[in-house]
Amino acid sequence: MVRCRVIEQFTLKDFDKLLNIKRKSIEEKGKLFVGDEFECDEQMAKYLTGSNEKKKVVVKVIEVMPKIVGTIEYTNEPIELKVEFKPTKKKKTSKK
Repeated sequence: MVRCRVIEQFTLKDFDKLLNIKRKSIEEKGKLFVGDEFECDEQMAKYLTGSNEKKKVVVKVIEVMPKIVGTIEYTNEPIELKVEFKPTKKKKTSKK
């Protein structure tokens, strides 16, 4: 995923492919305004940074998030919890 910031107002046909849109001011579906931030895939980021028919750059890339590769496996093995309590020392108080 790539995090982008809008540098020039534009409309986008594939607006629904954008994730985590943070609006700077106006909320309008299909349109993005200067200062808005969003996440998109690498292909969309390339398109919006000039790899389009008009060679127009409308966003600035803020962050490229690494792809997480791996799996999580769940098992039915019981988890053994170990808890140890250490006795606390009592303070001696002096009586006057």
